[in-house]
Amino acid sequence: MKDRDTPIVDLPTLRRDLYVVMSLLLADKEMAEVENVAVWAKAFHETEVRRLMLWVATAMRGLLDLLNKGSDDINERHCGEYRADFPFGKEETLTFRQVCNSVIHAKEMLLYRVPKQESEEIDRRVYTDRITILGEHRGKKTRAQLDIIRFVQTADDLISFFQEGNHAS
Repeated sequence: MKDRDTPIVDLPTLRRDLYVVMSLLLADKEMAEVENVAVWAKAFHETEVRRLMLWVATAMRGLLDLLNKGSDDINERHCGEYRADFPFGKEETLTFRQVCNSVIHAKEMLLYRVPKQESEEIDRRVYTDRITILGEHRGKKTRAQLDIIRFVQTADDLISFFQEGNHAS
């Protein structure tokens, strides 16, 4: 029988997908300026980033749930900003665990920073420095502003934790 504390996810593949999603986001602005590629970006970019983010967030939650001790540091790492009662609630620190939960339960994922006013119309924009994740929790609207670089760094630390054999056995 397989050790229950060993992840069933292929960690090198997970790390590759973190690289791909970060590459897609960081290249978005320049790719949007290339005429032929801009058409592809409009058709595929958001769908592909959302797909990868959902897979990565689900896998990361699985890894977090395998940890018995030592996960508080990773769980609580700052990965952006969070509002539990958007637009009224106070802005708080977005933790790594909250990112995963927000992505898994997202109602909408916008790959650019959303304007402060909810009423402003949104069209296709390019990624700048945040992914906006809109959702709902306990009947209230939520908004998470994800810093992808911090998220990927924390995810990489979590993968390294399992690859180095630090998990409970």
